Amino acid sequence: MIGKILGNRYEIIEKIGGGGMSIVYKAKCRVLNRYVAIKVLRDELTSDPEFVAKFKQESLSAASLAHPNIVNIYDTGIEEDIYYIVMEFVKGETLKKYIQKKGKLSEQETVKISRQVAEALKHAHTNNIIHRDIKPHNILITEEGIAKVTDFGIARAATSSTINNTSNVIGSVHYFSPEQARGGYVDDKSDIYSLGIVMYEMVTGVVPFDADNHISVAMKQIQEKPIPPSKKFKNLEISKNLEDTIMKCLEKHQSFRFQNVDELIKAFDSMNGFRAVEKNDEELIDSPTIVLPAINAADLSDNNEINIDIIDENSDKAFKSFFGEDSEVENKKIKNNNENNKEDKKEKKKNRNITIAAVLSALVVAVIGGVIGLKAIMYVPEVTVPDLIGKNEEEAQKIIVDLGLTFKVANREFNNEFEEGKIVDQSVEEGSKLKENYPVEVVVSKGEKAITVPNLIGRYAIEAGIILSDAGLNEGKVTESNSDSVPSGQIMDQYPAATTPANEDDRVDYVVSIGPKITYVPMPNLLNLNLEAAKLVIVQNGLAVGEVTEETSEEIEKGLVLRQSVAAGQEVAQGTSIWMTISSGKSVEEPPVEEPGGEEPTTGSYPLTISLPKNKDKVLVVVQKIIDGGREIIYSQEVDTKEQSVIINIEDTGIQKYDIYIDNELIETAEINFE
Repeated sequence: MIGKILGNRYEIIEKIGGGGMSIVYKAKCRVLNRYVAIKVLRDELTSDPEFVAKFKQESLSAASLAHPNIVNIYDTGIEEDIYYIVMEFVKGETLKKYIQKKGKLSEQETVKISRQVAEALKHAHTNNIIHRDIKPHNILITEEGIAKVTDFGIARAATSSTINNTSNVIGSVHYFSPEQARGGYVDDKSDIYSLGIVMYEMVTGVVPFDADNHISVAMKQIQEKPIPPSKKFKNLEISKNLEDTIMKCLEKHQSFRFQNVDELIKAFDSMNGFRAVEKNDEELIDSPTIVLPAINAADLSDNNEINIDIIDENSDKAFKSFFGEDSEVENKKIKNNNENNKEDKKEKKKNRNITIAAVLSALVVAVIGGVIGLKAIMYVPEVTVPDLIGKNEEEAQKIIVDLGLTFKVANREFNNEFEEGKIVDQSVEEGSKLKENYPVEVVVSKGEKAITVPNLIGRYAIEAGIILSDAGLNEGKVTESNSDSVPSGQIMDQYPAATTPANEDDRVDYVVSIGPKITYVPMPNLLNLNLEAAKLVIVQNGLAVGEVTEETSEEIEKGLVLRQSVAAGQEVAQGTSIWMTISSGKSVEEPPVEEPGGEEPTTGSYPLTISLPKNKDKVLVVVQKIIDGGREIIYSQEVDTKEQSVIINIEDTGIQKYDIYIDNELIETAEINFE
């Protein structure tokens, strides 16, 4: 693709990234003379209608959005079976690499980035677009520190039918919501959950859920409550406000999360002491463009007031001149009018003062007469309001009606002090004076309410307040306790017990599980160890091996640990997954010099066996050979999973590497020695 020109204007310069679905190139637009990013659908997927549809969906979804925190879409096209999207070129790096480079982010930086991502999601949700794949890999951080959301490849319009395909869950397993894992209803709160995972990773350097396979991670997303960051890392500096915000985003039930991104943004603003100032449209004055003549000293009266007559004449002149009336005729008219105005000026002023005085006198007389007349006409007799509290509804109604007032029942409510049918409250106090027919509203007792304590055991703690309030009770003492059987966040005991009779506003105590007891261990130093030695150290310390990535380094030898997700010496909970970055050596290596007349490399064969998943009927298996400057597809076929595995006989020379994809997901990279 390097050097190729797409759409007769975009010249491909270099490859800058890619994933299982597409490759991203840097290109130069010859028309506007600017750099752009071009996302190209992988060759092996252009024949798959499903992937082509997803690729087109990305361009449609993102192109309808325009926001400073969303990567702009400029163009899209198809050329010689090349499907491409032209996007804004962002100078910077992904949030994932930024987190890996820094280990973890400060609270201030976390809130800043999270708020920008939330603003992007707010714009998308306002346009009925749900992203469905929010993760650090899809968030770019510019050189100026601005976050930009990209990759709307699996975005969908938010409708009542926004439901995942249950046989093929869409999204990134470490970041998607429980409802996505179940293949259930997805809405804007699903994006809020994913953003909560990203926030968790920013402040801790690790994701809340990890395991040795994707199915296990998905089950944790559905069943387990994440350990709060401050409890996962003993010495982690994080405010209660930020931690509570993260944990609310990560609620398993959609209804317990922030109900929309606006609520989340308000939470961020309260942390920063920031309040957005909204403009009131009513304060804006509609000032249309009009033509006014110039005002000079001759247009002012003796008391510096504008002479309206002259302005009207000058305005009339400007209007008629614009539409073409003869200018000489106008000049004569204006000259005569000015002379007449000078002569009549004093007379007009005198007459005007006399007229104003006469009008004011008449108004005073009219007002005085009107007030006297209205008092006589509008007089209505008043009655004194009696005390109705404690009286029967029928008795109270008769008293009010007999007084010429209107009786109205405003509400009926339970009351332990008054029997059913008695008046509990009245809208007008006893002794007040009212005009006839004035309404008097009352509240009627429904008698005592029979209250029993509801069952809280097995419910999440966040639900307790609502359940008790609906029953007319209050929360009592809340304690926390470890449990190996009750998931974290669920209520494991209560007092009084369920179905116990209670009085209104009684308090109910309950115990909340915080999961198994957490044991903290100091994080060992993995730097400069080889991969196998580092894995052994991690396991020996009761931790888990997480994702392993590679990165070039001019200082660390190839194969040694360059970076670890948790800093050495930090207290970390046992079982935490530790991610590592391994050095792949220097960025540029000299190619081996081949001796002339050397022996031809020996061709060998190898039966590559690929295990197939059991949770699908058919899968697409793709094997790519990694070669200098790109990849070569050596196998691409949809296979039936009933066979449990597929064997591909590969013939090649030397030592080669092959990427194995199942349904567009990289399963493993196999290194085969054919010698």
